[in-house]
Amino acid sequence: LEEIAAILADPQANALEQLRSRQRQLGAEIARLQQLAEVAERAIEVQQTGVSLTPEERFEVFGEIAFDLSYATEAELKWTHSRGSREAMSSAAAHTKEDWRQLMGEAGAWRAELFEAFDEGEPSDGERAMDLAEEHRLHISRWFTSCPPDMHRRIADDFVADPRAFALVVPPSQQRQGLAAYVCKAVHANAARHPGGRTGSEEERCES
Repeated sequence: LEEIAAILADPQANALEQLRSRQRQLGAEIARLQQLAEVAERAIEVQQTGVSLTPEERFEVFGEIAFDLSYATEAELKWTHSRGSREAMSSAAAHTKEDWRQLMGEAGAWRAELFEAFDEGEPSDGERAMDLAEEHRLHISRWFTSCPPDMHRRIADDFVADPRAFALVVPPSQQRQGLAAYVCKAVHANAARHPGGRTGSEEERCES
């Protein structure tokens, strides 16, 4: 600001050109700082998610699936008192590269079946969709933490409420219109098959 004031105060200065030059310099500096911030963000992300892989390994294993730092942070705050969340983070931190490769392989096969059911018009509360929902619930239980039906419902609600959550399951480039709501409804329908399962207003939540 002092530099700009000096330029404007100098009657001999070509203020407009000098200000434009300074604007370009500031733009370059902002871009450089943004790059540094992104590097720091990726480093923080590794710690937040508990995925102890190098950037190259993460790209190799996860491909398009990416952890959004802002969502990871908000989720950590949201579930901070949840034993399941702590167990999931601990399990994630303990996974080896081969564990992640197998986990993501299972997830990819599950997505392929999900796309097929959705594209063929299978009802979200039909046997096929509910079985896929149950498979997803067991996948979470197997690799991260015990996921009872009520917890699975809350996870599925996030798929509809926050695109960042669903992007952890289906990369944006592979998503279809209405797919998040479809999965949410299937999860709720599957939960209702279990003892103590509820039905009713949950479907409206999947449409929000």
